[in-house]
Amino acid sequence: MKESSAIELDSLDENYDFTDSSYISSIKVQTLANEIGFQLVSSLFDFEQRKRDVKRVDGLIIGTGEADFTKGNTCYTLHIEGKDFQLLDVPGIEGNESNYVHHVKEAIAKAHMVIYVNGTNKKPEKTTVDKINSYLEYGTTVYPLVNVRGFADAYEFEEDRVELSQGGAADALKQTMDVLRSVLGEHVLIPGNCVQGLLAFSSLAYDQNSQSTTIHPSRDQNLAAQQRSYFKFFSSAGEMSRLSNIDSVADVVRNKISTFKEDIVESNKGKIIESLNQYLEVLHNELNSHHEFLEKINPEFEKCKVAFENASKQLERHLVNKRKNSWNTFFNELMDKSDDIVADNYGSNDEIQYLIKKEFRDKQSHVEDEMLKDIEDAEAVFQEQLLQAVERLLQDIKRVGPMPDKGCASHSYIGFDCLGDLAFGGQFELKDIGSMLLKIGSYAASGAAIGSSFPVIGTLIGGGVGAVVGGIMTAFGLLASKAKKIRKVQSQIRTELETVRDRALSSITDEVAQLAESINVKFKKSLMQQVDSMEEALKRPISIFEEQIVTITELKNKLESMPYGTIHAI
Repeated sequence: MKESSAIELDSLDENYDFTDSSYISSIKVQTLANEIGFQLVSSLFDFEQRKRDVKRVDGLIIGTGEADFTKGNTCYTLHIEGKDFQLLDVPGIEGNESNYVHHVKEAIAKAHMVIYVNGTNKKPEKTTVDKINSYLEYGTTVYPLVNVRGFADAYEFEEDRVELSQGGAADALKQTMDVLRSVLGEHVLIPGNCVQGLLAFSSLAYDQNSQSTTIHPSRDQNLAAQQRSYFKFFSSAGEMSRLSNIDSVADVVRNKISTFKEDIVESNKGKIIESLNQYLEVLHNELNSHHEFLEKINPEFEKCKVAFENASKQLERHLVNKRKNSWNTFFNELMDKSDDIVADNYGSNDEIQYLIKKEFRDKQSHVEDEMLKDIEDAEAVFQEQLLQAVERLLQDIKRVGPMPDKGCASHSYIGFDCLGDLAFGGQFELKDIGSMLLKIGSYAASGAAIGSSFPVIGTLIGGGVGAVVGGIMTAFGLLASKAKKIRKVQSQIRTELETVRDRALSSITDEVAQLAESINVKFKKSLMQQVDSMEEALKRPISIFEEQIVTITELKNKLESMPYGTIHAI
């Protein structure tokens, strides 16, 4: 503004009176007008500059060459054919993307199509494709692109601008497709394309009406400079767009848009089916694992059951041997005492009969107490053997492996912690085990009455002893000496007692079998029911897994049989 004012002053009349106040005012007005005019021109120039740059908005999101330029998921809304779609830009996965894995997984979980861009012009590493596969856990489709790199000087000659796939790009695309297909499967892939991204961007970031760039001014030093370089060798933006093959990418997007509703339904169906497949895999693994577990523990249950049977047999053998010893001792002592009674009281029938019965009653009480003690001891040993067998079973199951908690976790009652406190009320009664001798003390004084109630012992004590003391002594009285008569009576009593003993011993097996069965009911069967319940509870998950597998398989089959893009309630 100072320069302009100076020019105006030079044009004034040099003879003008500068002391004139009106003259001074005229100069100030002129200077102010000049300043306003210059500001107006500057503002108009700035307006035109801004107006020209208002369309220059492209290129701000394009990478600057910095490694892993995209640090997180960036969402862009695309308006295509009157519909809104979202484009998610995610970090690259070929570098060290460990800090961004959660972003990639989050984006892919939402996507119905993933565009994999290979910018190296060579086939991808299998480890990279494995990463992609791990992210595609819900089966989203993949569209491969090979981004062909090339600055303006790569297209200097006309033959360089004939086909984009020349110069190894086609081979890179084929290799990319082959590697992706080998890992992801054919059904996941969409046929890929080669595209020159920078060339495509340069062709699209150009306003045909104004014949000017739309690249943001902040990118004048790189992107706009590249665009100007391309225009040195390409006659138009259209020629650049054709060679870049960006229209092929647009066609894939348009095809996706035409079926996007069906694709969304089908993609969601695919996600459900994939989840069901994963669940089925888990169920099959658990089923197989549980079968293996049962195969390992089945022998342990058999060992426990065999131990139960052996304990039962040992119980019976013990009781049979004890019972035989008791009976033999009882009869031997009774016969010896009977000999003494006959010898000491020969001639007094009533006394002999009384003393023999008294001796019997005394020995009866003793043998009864002895047998009860044997039974109690046998029961205690039997119970201890059973509990030890169960304890070994639980230890063997632990040794085989941890007990599965699936399907039977709610059946904690299977435990055996309380079995050690099992109590059986009341003293065991030997009522009518088959041994008549235990009731000899109740014989009536009359030999006939004793004989009718207890044919074996009754005949011996009631009729036999009475006959020996009475009739037998009379029969032998005239023919033999007293000593001989005594021996005869003693022999007769022994013969009768031995007969009874033989009969008693022959019935021991049946008597003990009944007694052992009674003990088994109280001990073995109770524990066996607990063992069987545990075995059944451990088998129960098998049926649960099998039922679940059938149900999930039927559901998956129904989903797979639905027409493409349709779904209905099941």
